[in-house]
Amino acid sequence: MNRIFHIVDEISKDVNAYKVMTTKINFHCESDEDAKKIQKNITKVMAKHLEEVSLAKITYEYQAGERLVEVVIDEHIKQSEDMKF
Repeated sequence: MNRIFHIVDEISKDVNAYKVMTTKINFHCESDEDAKKIQKNITKVMAKHLEEVSLAKITYEYQAGERLVEVVIDEHIKQSEDMKF
């Protein structure tokens, strides 16, 4: 993951723009209960870290037939502290 951030930093060097980093995670759950726990954990994480991170969006989608949970996290990242979103 650090290599990706390094590459992104090189691409955006000397550019006055903010980035929207998207992370997509697929969880292949053993049970429906595990899928529900992921949803609860998302809520806990958002409440705990909301002030620390510039989250734009977190989505949760559950495909019950496959017991597959897809979580997508969009985060705004500024090049400098004085930039506005």
